[in-house]
Amino acid sequence: MGDQHKGWRNNYRASMPASERMLKDLRSFTKDVGMSIRHGGKLRTIVTYPDYPSKRTTIQKIARKMGWRLTNKPLKSADIILFFEDTTHKDTSTDDFLTTAEPVLNLACTDISKERVEEVHQSVFGYGTFIDPLTFEGTAVEKSDENAKHDGHYIQCPIAQVTEGCIYQRVLSNRNEEGLAVDHRVPVMGSEIPLTYLKKKEWEVRFSNEVTTSSLHTPESLFNSEELRLITEFTAAIHAEFCELDIIRDNNDGRIYIIDVNTTPYGPPAGLDTQDRLEAISLLSSAFQKAFLSA
Repeated sequence: MGDQHKGWRNNYRASMPASERMLKDLRSFTKDVGMSIRHGGKLRTIVTYPDYPSKRTTIQKIARKMGWRLTNKPLKSADIILFFEDTTHKDTSTDDFLTTAEPVLNLACTDISKERVEEVHQSVFGYGTFIDPLTFEGTAVEKSDENAKHDGHYIQCPIAQVTEGCIYQRVLSNRNEEGLAVDHRVPVMGSEIPLTYLKKKEWEVRFSNEVTTSSLHTPESLFNSEELRLITEFTAAIHAEFCELDIIRDNNDGRIYIIDVNTTPYGPPAGLDTQDRLEAISLLSSAFQKAFLSA
């Protein structure tokens, strides 16, 4: 939990100037008053703790669509509390708010490293992507074990020694007939998958976040019923109630592979047209309320 300055409406990073904090608090107050008036004087609240989400995050857009206040102030009276920290490894054991507030979504999801994703994937799906680069023969992928680094690159195995902090995977083939790399981005809320995005990238930048186009799909149009069951079983096993997954379907064996878990997701993704973007936010907001307000 990084150092923060305590604002009136939200907490902010320690390096933020006081004038900027005051302006953000004023804007937050003005927006919340407007939403409260529109909702008959009632303003429901989502606490995202300890981090305050960027305006590009999915949760910001969900809150805006629902007309709810979003804050990272530790309010136990909030309607929903979401553990929201943009790090790979998290420690909640010494935080007074997290250890006493309940329920807290994603509280038990404290490790989203690629090693942990592989471990859970193996236990749920019965297969995975990791190889031993010291003995494997052929092309493999080396990338950081940390989440969201987008630093994957090809290497030739076997290698003399592994790089500290890196993991090694077999190459998955997700190239379509147009020569683009196709990734599946899958939001999960509780046990529900409200939608799926297809993200297409130029093959040369397949490991980056440089998306060429995106499209919106129903989950059933891209995954069969058994795959959908295993996806939600995976998120339950890794203790992620609110997340988005990066999934690749391998052209060689036809199977799906969960590559990354994102508990502080940005979205909808770049490359999505305006109509689909609005539809996605509407579907996500409905699924969020259904999954977490009825609990």
